[in-house]
Amino acid sequence: MNRSLTTASSPAAGRPGVRGRRLPPAWVCCLLTGAALIALYYALPFLGASDDVQSGLYCVISGGSAAVIAAGIRWRRPRARMAWWLLAASQVMYTLGDLAYSFMPSDSGSSYPLLANIFYLLQYPFLGLALILLIRRRTPGGDVPAMIDAFVISIGAALLYWMFLIGPVMVTSSLPPADQFATLAFPVVDLLVLALSLRLVFGGGERSRSYHLLIGFLSLVLVADIGYGMQALFGEYIPGTALDLGWLSGYVLLGAAGLHPSMARMGEQVPARPADASRHRLVLLATATLMAPMVLLVRYLQDGDMELLVLAAASASLFLLVMARMSGLVAAQRRLAMTDALTGLSTRRLLEESMHGEISRSDRHGTTLGLLLIDVDHFKRVNDTFGHPAGDAVLAETARRIRAVCRDGDLAARFGGEEFAVLAPHTTAGGLALLAERIRAVVAAAPVAAGESTGVPVTASVGGAIMPLHARTADDLIRIADEALYAAKNAGRNRVLIGPLPQPPAETEPEAGAGPAAGSVQATGGPGHGPVRATGGPGRGSGHGPAGEPERFRPVA
Repeated sequence: MNRSLTTASSPAAGRPGVRGRRLPPAWVCCLLTGAALIALYYALPFLGASDDVQSGLYCVISGGSAAVIAAGIRWRRPRARMAWWLLAASQVMYTLGDLAYSFMPSDSGSSYPLLANIFYLLQYPFLGLALILLIRRRTPGGDVPAMIDAFVISIGAALLYWMFLIGPVMVTSSLPPADQFATLAFPVVDLLVLALSLRLVFGGGERSRSYHLLIGFLSLVLVADIGYGMQALFGEYIPGTALDLGWLSGYVLLGAAGLHPSMARMGEQVPARPADASRHRLVLLATATLMAPMVLLVRYLQDGDMELLVLAAASASLFLLVMARMSGLVAAQRRLAMTDALTGLSTRRLLEESMHGEISRSDRHGTTLGLLLIDVDHFKRVNDTFGHPAGDAVLAETARRIRAVCRDGDLAARFGGEEFAVLAPHTTAGGLALLAERIRAVVAAAPVAAGESTGVPVTASVGGAIMPLHARTADDLIRIADEALYAAKNAGRNRVLIGPLPQPPAETEPEAGAGPAAGSVQATGGPGHGPVRATGGPGRGSGHGPAGEPERFRPVA
C-alpha cells in the first residue's frame, strides 16, 4: 500500500469546511497560499505600492515558511525533529537578513548592510547541519558510493563556479571589499550545500512527497543563488525581478514539505544501497568529469592557445574511455550478481528488487502481482542416489522447463537450493493457478537425464499468492506463497495451491490425510472469498505411487 496515500479520516486528507465540504490538505493550502502571495508580490508595483511594502511581503513569505515548519513539527512530531528545527532556524536567519537588507541603511562603500550579509551567511550552518542530520538518520552506517558520486559532481560544479563566479570576482576591483567578500563566500557555501543535497539524493531512503518538496526547495534556492552571483558580478541586484521567483517559490516548497504527513518519516533509517551505478548516474558522472576539459576549451576560445585545445581533447577522450570501461565492468558485474550460474535464472536479489518495483507500480495503477514458489520434490534423494552432478542437472533442466512456460514479462528466479520462484505481474488468481499447473506439468512431463543411460523422474510442488487479493506487502506475499507451497508438499507433493490456506469450520474436524489430489490445482480467494478449485490432469508422470513414495529411477528410453 502506498504510504503517501491517506484516508479521509486522517488529518492530511482534508479538514471539515463549510457545509461539510472538506478543505484541501494543509500542505496544499500552503502551496496555494504561497502562490497567491507570490502573485501579489509581483502585482504590488502595478498597484502603486511602495518598495517597502513589497519588501515587507517578501519577508512575510520567507519568514512564514519558518513558522509553517514549526507548526508542522508540533503537529506531525517527526523523528528527525532536530533537523526540521534547524531548517526552520536557517529560514529565520534568512528572514533576518532580508529585514536588515530592506530596512537598514547600507554601510559606507557597500551596497548591502553588513548585518544583512552576516545573517545571510548564518543560514548556511543551520541548513548544512539539517541536511547532515537527515543523511545520518536515513543511512547511519554511511553510504560511501553516494558520497563519492556527490563529491564528483560537486567538484565539476566547482570548476564552473570558479570560472564564471569566483575567478572573475577575484580579479575585479570595482566591487567594495564587503561586497567582494560576500560574493566570494556565497558560492563557496552554496557548493557545500550542493554536495550535501546530492548526497541526500543519491543515498537511500523513502522518496516521499515531503522529500521531493525539500529537494525542490534546495534546487530552486541554489539556482537563484547562481543567478544572483551573476547579477552581482555584472551589476547590482535589483529586487522584484524574476530572480526573486526562485527564492520565493523555494520557501513555499519548504513550508509545504514541513506540513506534509510524510515529513514525520523523513528521518527513518534505511539500509545503504548496494554499490551499484545506473546508466543515468554514469552519464551524470561522465558529464561532471568533462567539466575540466570544458574549462580548458573555453580558455582556448578566449586565448587561442593551441596547447589548451590539445589538453582539452586529450582529457575528454581519456575521461570518456575510462567511463566506458567502467560502464562495461559495472554491467558485467551486475549480470554476474543477478544471474544464477547453475540455472541461468535470475537471483533472489533481482527477484526481490523487481518485486518491490512491481508492488510500487501496483499501488499506483491498481494492477495485480502474482508470486509462485516451486520446490523440487524429494531432491535430497537425487543427490544421495546419483550424487551432486545429477542434482545439478535436475536443477538446470527444471529451470529450463520453468522458463519455457512462463509468459513474456514474468521473472523466473532461483529462490534458494532446489526452490524456484516466478514473479507474474498483471494476472488473476485463476491465471496464476493455470501458470502454476503448466509449470507442475512440464516439470513432471519427462525424466531428467542423469548420465548416459539413467533418467530421474522429477516432480514439483507449487504454492502461490497474488496481490492485492491475498497480500498487501512483499513480506506477506512471500509468506502466503511459502505456506501454500508447504501445504502442497504436506498434502502429498506434485500439487498446486494458490492463496492462503482455507480454514475449516470450528465444529468440523478435518479428515486425516485430506488434501487435494495429485496433479490438482487449488486456488483460494482472499478474506471474504470462498475457495475456487480447478482440477488439473491426472498427475501424469508424477513419479509417485499410491503411498506418495517416488518410483524407482529408471533408464532413459
